[in-house]
Amino acid sequence: MTYKKHLSYKYIFGPVPSRRLGLSLGVDLMPHKTCTLNCVYCECGRTTNLTMKCKEYIPIKLLQEELKDFLSGNPKLDFITFSGSGEPTLHIGIKEIINFIKKDYPKYKIALLTNSTLFFQPDIRKRITGVDLIVASLDAASEENFKKINRPHPGITLPGIIEGLVSLRKEFAKQLWMEVFLVPGINDNSNELNRLKKTLSLIYPDKIQLNTLDRPGAESWIKPVSKKDLLEAASYLNGADIIKIPDSRPKDGVLKKDDCNYLLSIIKRRPCTAEDISRILNSNLEEIYNHLDALIEKGLIIKKNMPRGIFYTLKGRMSKN
Repeated sequence: MTYKKHLSYKYIFGPVPSRRLGLSLGVDLMPHKTCTLNCVYCECGRTTNLTMKCKEYIPIKLLQEELKDFLSGNPKLDFITFSGSGEPTLHIGIKEIINFIKKDYPKYKIALLTNSTLFFQPDIRKRITGVDLIVASLDAASEENFKKINRPHPGITLPGIIEGLVSLRKEFAKQLWMEVFLVPGINDNSNELNRLKKTLSLIYPDKIQLNTLDRPGAESWIKPVSKKDLLEAASYLNGADIIKIPDSRPKDGVLKKDDCNYLLSIIKRRPCTAEDISRILNSNLEEIYNHLDALIEKGLIIKKNMPRGIFYTLKGRMSKN
């Protein structure tokens, strides 16, 4: 399906094939890179605005206009997902946007990807009760490792996060999934996994998912956990799911000239392989590579070798440390 204005969208992106949510339309509520954490593994790069201040970062009216334009085409989606360039719960109008989607486009499920940091505030929990699925992160159960991995705003504490998640579970009857991102040498040892297991047992999530580095992170020293260690950690955490890589078979379509701008907008939000982009744009790999080479020549993107293949990322996003 062709969407009439997708090249000009600033705040919604995709649909993109998600490793866990199927075909997902992303809704980016935050300017890059505004967050409560500065996680070492973040695919969006280092946080430039580390904050706990909730406000209308993106005008609600503009977000609604883009959603209305896109959803009026009745696209096939598995989820509309709040994710992107920062922590979505910082946007004070998230409840209004959720209500807008549910009222005008009730056929669509809504997912929230969150770092869990603000759920200790009751008003934040109330704002997001209308979503169908919350995928919340918890990467450490000790303060030392929390600071090493997540590098929080000074006002964020690990006990506060845990308290907020326990309260959220009591109030939120729909699906709550917990994601644990494993960083070798920090939170993949038996002591930290044991702490995480005990903490997660207090939250009673519907699902526990394990993740590790797939795309380039904020810091170049971050490496993925081995498959063997992932499987052992999953077994230790009561059979947690390992987030799988989506099918990246290339498509046969031809990339339109103007789609080069859209391709760049995708890479700005998260690093991708050529195969990833092929799926998103329904275009063949030869066309994708031609446009990627052009963007490299213009100095807009760079290549980064990763275990899954070559990723293309915004120039200047990767740390040299």
